[in-house]
Amino acid sequence: MTLVVVGSVTGSPGATRFLLGLAAAWPDPSRPRVVLEADPDGGRLGAELGIGVEPGLMALALAARSGGLTAAELVTHGAVVGDWSVIPAPASAEQTTSALVHAAGTLAGVVGADREEWVWLVDAGRLSGRSPAMPFARLATQVVVVTAGAFPSLQLVPHRVEALRDAGCHVSVVVVEPTAWSPGEVAEFVGADVLAVLPRVSSRGTGIAAMSASAWRPWWRRVEDAAAWLAADVPVVPA
Repeated sequence: MTLVVVGSVTGSPGATRFLLGLAAAWPDPSRPRVVLEADPDGGRLGAELGIGVEPGLMALALAARSGGLTAAELVTHGAVVGDWSVIPAPASAEQTTSALVHAAGTLAGVVGADREEWVWLVDAGRLSGRSPAMPFARLATQVVVVTAGAFPSLQLVPHRVEALRDAGCHVSVVVVEPTAWSPGEVAEFVGADVLAVLPRVSSRGTGIAAMSASAWRPWWRRVEDAAAWLAADVPVVPA
């Protein structure tokens, strides 16, 4: 079982797009990948990917009450996108937060008990020690904090890294350009390895296929490298 949780500290630095990139770029396509949306601020993947929100996180939260769920049953509550699955959250922050408060612990336990070759990629939104998505982060192989590279954003990261580490998480950081510092300088400042430095792309493109084409290509290559490190489960070395 591989469980990667992607979150941010504040703002919209591109954490969700990075998570989708990991799912699409995972280097071993034989391993089934599942994207689980656990953003307490509400889901966007249902609308962005055109898959709706049901079945999804709300249905899973209801099923979790009866117990006995398996990892394979979790996947049936998602939609197929390419060669991976997405379990979307409702757009309502109130509904998503309620589902996570009541079911995240149970669902994370099911994922953690998975002994198959699933790759679980969880979008935790703005991740702090008080987030209802923390049960996933505590069990994660790696928690990736995505941040903008400007100092007003970077200055918030060291305290969040420390808090997540205190909660038992293995933390690395992804920085979105522009930034005035090298990966080594950022790593020293935030107290965590820099998994990737991503270029900011002004053009969103359309759909998943656009992430590996045209203006997105430099971004895509760096996401591929990040996915390779995560898949290999080896120590991160700043670029």
